[in-house]
Amino acid sequence: MVACEEGPAALLAEVKPSVALEGAAASGADEVGEARIHAVTLSGLPWSQKLLAAVRAANTAAKGPLCTIATVEPSAQLIRIAGAGPAGLSCAIALARRGRRAIVSEARATVGARFTGDLQVLEDFSEEADVRELLDEIGIEGDFLGPGLTQAELFDAKLRRTRVSSTRPFAHFLKRGPEEGTLDSSLLRQARASGVEVRFGERREPEEVDVAATGPRVPDGLAREMTFRTESPDRVQVLFDSMRAPGGYGYFFAQGGYATLGCAVVRDLKRIDRCFEMCAKRFREIADYSVSEERTGYSYMNFAIPETERSGSTLLAGEAGGFQDYLFGLGIRYAMTTGLLAAISLVEGKSYDALWEERVGAKRRSSLGARLLYEGLGDAGLAAFARRGGRRDFRNFLKGWSRPSFAKEALAVAARALWRRPENCRHALPDHWCRGRESRDLPAQGPAAPPGGWA
Repeated sequence: MVACEEGPAALLAEVKPSVALEGAAASGADEVGEARIHAVTLSGLPWSQKLLAAVRAANTAAKGPLCTIATVEPSAQLIRIAGAGPAGLSCAIALARRGRRAIVSEARATVGARFTGDLQVLEDFSEEADVRELLDEIGIEGDFLGPGLTQAELFDAKLRRTRVSSTRPFAHFLKRGPEEGTLDSSLLRQARASGVEVRFGERREPEEVDVAATGPRVPDGLAREMTFRTESPDRVQVLFDSMRAPGGYGYFFAQGGYATLGCAVVRDLKRIDRCFEMCAKRFREIADYSVSEERTGYSYMNFAIPETERSGSTLLAGEAGGFQDYLFGLGIRYAMTTGLLAAISLVEGKSYDALWEERVGAKRRSSLGARLLYEGLGDAGLAAFARRGGRRDFRNFLKGWSRPSFAKEALAVAARALWRRPENCRHALPDHWCRGRESRDLPAQGPAAPPGGWA
């Protein structure tokens, strides 16, 4: 019997988005139901083992046949890493904990240079294991983790409020940037304490290193954020509004007199500034807030599915390899996980492609299927999404949307059919699938110049 998980399947029963998966599975092993994926060329495929085989074959084609996956010779030699973000430093720390010497080359002058001290979240819902178990596996102390989040407020386009809560934290606050107390500065300190050498102002090309973890190159999604001091009480608020945050969401995080207001979009990227202004106004309508010492910046989100995460002999980790949750755009856990897996591959001689496929492959593809569904919901569907989140434990609700499933794998095949790779793709990746995006005339990622320019 084939069964859909409660999250997306239940929402489909409540709304009729422009892209929907409808299916029925009979109770007998030999009986066949039907599935239909609207607005794509897969209409009429049988809901059976034949479709399951087709889904798996299409996904296998996107990552390359398993029989060609190469192993890595165990290395006791110096290991070079490009990029001092979460993926690169997690890899270096994991190597040091396993007795290997690592040098990290970072093109910028410091860690976290792309960020403005902004509040971000490290998600803790996509896997059953607590994210602290991942930190322990790498060998990282979680001194950068803020409070575990168990409550939030969700708003739809009409500002109808849904309060959500969970027994276990669904995420943890952390800060990004070069300042003391951020994720970036903590990882740097721990890496150096482990014997890792970090060289700033040194740019290395992928072919010059063993692991490339250089972060996003082009925007598959784009966010504008403002971080500031405020007298606002602590809050976690998310706005689902297809006009003000097309394909994404707005968010307002406040903790201890410090706040980040942001707008993330996956469609209409050139409207990011206007979308940000509309989201900021909308949050003022919810509850006014004071602003001082504000800093603004832009962040890119990369998502792609290469045939292999090897460029020659170089392993690709984090967003340099297109590793990302494509539904909500949360990539820190992916970055740290793939940094660890690259270290294990180099130390133990295991296939990196086999390691990441086993650990995050299905979850990554399923996030693509969930993204297709999410973008087809419209405001009515997004409102239903928020309402359903308030009816059950919110961590379990989010987990249902992130859990790999037959339905989301089928939708991932549909997404690849709809969103084809453009001929002028600028991802620095091996043969891969990605979604066509206009990347010209967009803001550069990193801090934005203040009014009047830099002093």
